[in-house]
Amino acid sequence: MDSGEFPVKFECNNYDIKQFLRDHPGGVNTLEKYKGKSVVQAMKLFGHSNSAYHMLSDFKLGNELKDSNLTGSVSENGRIITKEESERDADEIAFLEELEGRLNWSKPLLKQLGAIAPHYEKWVNSAVYRKCQLFSSPILESMTYTPWYLVPMFWIPIIIYLGVSQYFEYVACGDTCTEDSLSILQYLQHMLIGALIWTALEYSLHRWVFHFDPGSSLTMMKFHFLIHGIHHKVPFDGLRQVFPPVPAFILASIIYVPVQLLLPYPLIKFNGGVIGYLIYDMIHYYVHHGSPRDGTYLYAMKRYHSNHHFVNHDKAYGITSKIWDHVFRTFVHVKKLGFSLRW
Repeated sequence: MDSGEFPVKFECNNYDIKQFLRDHPGGVNTLEKYKGKSVVQAMKLFGHSNSAYHMLSDFKLGNELKDSNLTGSVSENGRIITKEESERDADEIAFLEELEGRLNWSKPLLKQLGAIAPHYEKWVNSAVYRKCQLFSSPILESMTYTPWYLVPMFWIPIIIYLGVSQYFEYVACGDTCTEDSLSILQYLQHMLIGALIWTALEYSLHRWVFHFDPGSSLTMMKFHFLIHGIHHKVPFDGLRQVFPPVPAFILASIIYVPVQLLLPYPLIKFNGGVIGYLIYDMIHYYVHHGSPRDGTYLYAMKRYHSNHHFVNHDKAYGITSKIWDHVFRTFVHVKKLGFSLRW
């Protein structure tokens, strides 16, 4: 048996899931014993969704989509599906296949969405493990890729500049201090308030902006797919999981307007919010591609975010915390396991 392959069988077909091992929602350790064997009973036993059966076709031997990422390595690690389903719905899976067949995945998808428009929500929430191109223009397409490290490279200098300049204006101001001057503790409190405001904004953006209902409008479907739908359709693409710095900066500038009008010390609070955002984006990337250990906070958030992607698309919106999910009653309980997952 070729060590460079990981063959499995499903009914009468053969699949090579080597490239998916560390992206497997249940971790590497739950797959190791099935090399060269049938996974029919295992998939049923562990409650795989219809989307999982649908995605399995991407690894079928002879499938031209098997080498499946336009941007290089899809990811190094995976997620965990957290809700059992008693059995697969063959008709539903066949329909998902039929939907995918309406699209030419070797060409830009954005202008093809009309072919699946009546079933957009079902289609976009059925993940696949394959390449995805949005635009025919190489320049536009390149702007849709964002390596994770560009985010801290862009925002950390801004955070440092705002932090230092505001500190010297309000805390270490010396003879120029006014009645608006702050103690170090007060300064930190304002930054903390900004970070807390971000947590509410994080939830709000994810729930009501990224998951807005595009209705029957093809234009709105395209807009939704651009800002977030693509992340649910191809959630294993590591170059489309953090917010590109330029549009993020534009959005931050817009958000700063009401902050400046309504809150005292707006730049200090804004800086706290930017720190909160940076932590959010890094955690989001990590819960998709990291290998947290069982018992840690990030292990729990990795499983929680997986629930959002693969089970409850309309719940579990929190990325850095579950606080606002509790407040707005979109919290979900993740199934407890009798073993630790390893990615």
